[in-house]
Amino acid sequence: MLRTDNKKLPVIALIIAFLQFTNALEYMVFNPVFAFMAPDFSVPVTWSGYVTGIYTLAAVISGIGAFLWVDKLNKKRLLVSSMALLGLLTLAITATSSFGMLLMLRLLAGLIGGTTMGVGIGLLINLTPPAQRAKILATVLASFSAVSIVGIPAVLFICSHFHWHAALGLIGLLCLISSALVMAFVPQEPRREEANLRLKVTPELLLFASATGLAQFSPMLIIPVLVPLLIHRMQAATGDLAWLFLLGGLAGLLATKLTGKLANKYSAFCITLLSGAFYLSAFALPLSGSAAGWLFMVVFISTSYCRLVASSVVSVRYPKDAWRAGFNSLQTAIMHLLTALAFFIPAIIFPDTEMTTRSLNLLLLLAAASSTPLPPFIWLLEKRLKKTESSRRHR
Repeated sequence: MLRTDNKKLPVIALIIAFLQFTNALEYMVFNPVFAFMAPDFSVPVTWSGYVTGIYTLAAVISGIGAFLWVDKLNKKRLLVSSMALLGLLTLAITATSSFGMLLMLRLLAGLIGGTTMGVGIGLLINLTPPAQRAKILATVLASFSAVSIVGIPAVLFICSHFHWHAALGLIGLLCLISSALVMAFVPQEPRREEANLRLKVTPELLLFASATGLAQFSPMLIIPVLVPLLIHRMQAATGDLAWLFLLGGLAGLLATKLTGKLANKYSAFCITLLSGAFYLSAFALPLSGSAAGWLFMVVFISTSYCRLVASSVVSVRYPKDAWRAGFNSLQTAIMHLLTALAFFIPAIIFPDTEMTTRSLNLLLLLAAASSTPLPPFIWLLEKRLKKTESSRRHR
């Protein structure tokens, strides 16, 4: 039986939401902030792909490992120690100017932070009565939108008006605070005697598990160079970056809610096809030399979220409840793997020099082209899903 006091449950949910906000901000912030960090490390801005990519690859390894052993551990204790270590690793970055040491610190952060999201949400769900789980989960998921709306604009403001050391110092402090809050207010997970079901990896399962990773691949090609793209190609002022990311975050939040409602009326194929057309139109702005950075952020971010939500709507229908956790772990690992690949590509295209017009155009065209397989892929998944659901009903 779950014995969590209903009056304490909203507080616990807010603490886990704060933890997820901090963890996501610590991961996502290095793409835009590296534009400020690169001169101090004597490397090109485009090498941000190495910094984010090595974290993501480490998260893949820790995610697969967590699938195998995390159920045997004390999840509250794991969250407390993980966030404390993540805070110390983030603070350690402010004390080095070695790019090699930076990569090592991000590798360790990925090994630790890669398990935090799943463990935190899993702990909260297990503490929550079934009737309240949807409402509580919505509270936590809202924290990811808050990263784009509040977190990144605030960090960029600090970088622009103070220094990137102050921004990372603040994030490290937030990690330590979240660790302390979990230790003080989040109870232990109730013990369960449920048998673990082995998840069989099949070609069909891999197809459905790859949907969200494929949706994320194209946008993640652009994310590592988004700040220099806005500044150098679209003539955005450094001081305008905060409100541009704020605008993009708001557009993404609205697009997420709208897509969730449309998914009840229209197929995911139709949604990805229409949003994909607008997504492609966003690339016409930087390719044509337009200075409308605000319009690019609105269209690029909103359509990226539309494609991701539509893909998630399809993939979430595939697993049975008995092996949903295993499926989600595999799906997250594949998404991290494809994200890491996308992060490394800009660093390969711009190896040792700043971005040129030709190399940037090549990256933009590659991102546009890689987005086109998603609609037919989703059509295939929906077709296979009908057959799968039909066969399950007749068993």
